[in-house]
Amino acid sequence: MPRLSRRDLLKSTLAASLGGAALMTIPRRAAATRATSVPGGRERLLLDRDWRFALGHASDPARDFGFGAGNDWDKVGEFLDPSSLRFDVSAWRTLDLPYDWAVELPFVNSEEINQHGFKPIGRLYPATSIGWYRRVFRIPEADAGRRLVLDFDGVYRDAVVALNGHYLGRNLSGYAPFRFDISDLATFGGDNVIVVRANASEREGWFYEGAGIYRHVWLTKTHPLHLAAGATFVRSEVHAAAGAGATVTVTAEIANDGDDALPCSAVATILDASGNAVATARTTPAAVPAWERRAIALRLNVRRPSLWSLETPHLYHLSLAVVSGAAETDRDLTPFGIRTIRFDAEQGFFLNERHVEIQGTCNHQDHAGVGSALPDRLQAFRVERLKAFGCNAYRTSHNPPTAELLDACDRLGMLVLGET
Repeated sequence: MPRLSRRDLLKSTLAASLGGAALMTIPRRAAATRATSVPGGRERLLLDRDWRFALGHASDPARDFGFGAGNDWDKVGEFLDPSSLRFDVSAWRTLDLPYDWAVELPFVNSEEINQHGFKPIGRLYPATSIGWYRRVFRIPEADAGRRLVLDFDGVYRDAVVALNGHYLGRNLSGYAPFRFDISDLATFGGDNVIVVRANASEREGWFYEGAGIYRHVWLTKTHPLHLAAGATFVRSEVHAAAGAGATVTVTAEIANDGDDALPCSAVATILDASGNAVATARTTPAAVPAWERRAIALRLNVRRPSLWSLETPHLYHLSLAVVSGAAETDRDLTPFGIRTIRFDAEQGFFLNERHVEIQGTCNHQDHAGVGSALPDRLQAFRVERLKAFGCNAYRTSHNPPTAELLDACDRLGMLVLGET
C-alpha cells in the first residue's frame, strides 16, 4: 500500500467531495508545488485593512447568519454563509483591525459584569457577545506553488475560521496566537474570502478582556523549502575571559512542504545595530525529504559584543537564510540581545554581573478608553511611561502578551516576567 502524505489525503478528499470537475485541476495544483519556477523569498503582509464586521447572536441562528441552524457542515466549500463571495455584506460595518467591539458597547450597571468593565459581554447578553469579521483579498496567480499561511496574533475568543467556504479550524484561547496553512484552499489569480466568528460568551479572566480580533492578522508567503514557524531560537553565552567575546547558538528547523526532496544549507549571519555583519556560519548541505523537517544548529562567535542592558538595550539581528543550490529560498530576521542573567539566593538578581533591584508592575493588556485592541505605538508608550516612573520590569498579567509589547520592551530596555 503506498504511503500517503497529508497533501495526498487532502487532494483525494477534495476530489471526492467536489466531483469529477475537480479532478482536472488536481494535477496542475500538485505540479505547482514542485520547487522549479516557484519564487523564493518570504513575504509577510498585514491584513488589517478593509474588514467588514457585524454582531451575531449567541442563541438565535436566524440572527447569527445561519450559524447553528443545522446545515453548516453539510457540504465541503459551503461552510458559513458569509464565507461565500456572493454573500451580501452591504449592511456590515467597514473597519480596520485590531478591533475590540466590547469597548464600544454601552455600560450596563450589573454586578455580573462589574469586573469586565460593566460591558454587556457573556452568557446573559447573547445579542452582543458574538462578532463576525469578513475580508476579501486577492492572491496573485504568480503565488501558485508557494506556501500561504494565515497568522492570527489574538482573537477573543472561541474563533471559528473559514476560507472560501472551507472550515479551517477553531481556536478557543483568547490570547494564544494561531495559524492556518491555506495553500491548498486558496484561489490563485482571484478573490478569497476569510470569515472569523468570535464568541466572547465565556470568560478567561476576572478583568476586562474585550472581544474580537484585537491583534494583527498576517498573510505569510514562502517557498515550499522554508524556515519552520516558531522553531528558530537564539541563545548567547558571554565568556568571562577578557576578549573572549560571546558564543551565540542558533537552532532552527527547515521545512520542506513540497513533493520532492531538496538539498539545502542554512546560512546564519549576525548583524549589529548598524546592520554590519559581525559573524557568519553555514551548515553542511543535506537533503530535506518531501513533507518533512530537518533540525539545524550553528554556533557563532561575536567579538567584543555590545551587551543588552536597561540603560543601553543593544539589539543584534540574526539573519537566517535557506539556500538550495544557487537559489535562496527563504530568509528571516530574529532580533536578540547578548547579556548574562543570574539569581543569587542572598543578593538577588544580576544583569551582566551587576546587581539590579527589580522594580516592576503588573499590567493587563487593555488600556483605558481603548479597550484590548491597542495600537502598536501605545504598547511602546506604556513602556516609555513606566520607565519614566522608575520601573524596570513588566509582568504580563495574566496571559501571553502580543509580540509588539515584547518588541517594545526589548527595544526600550525593560525586563519582562511572562506570567503564563
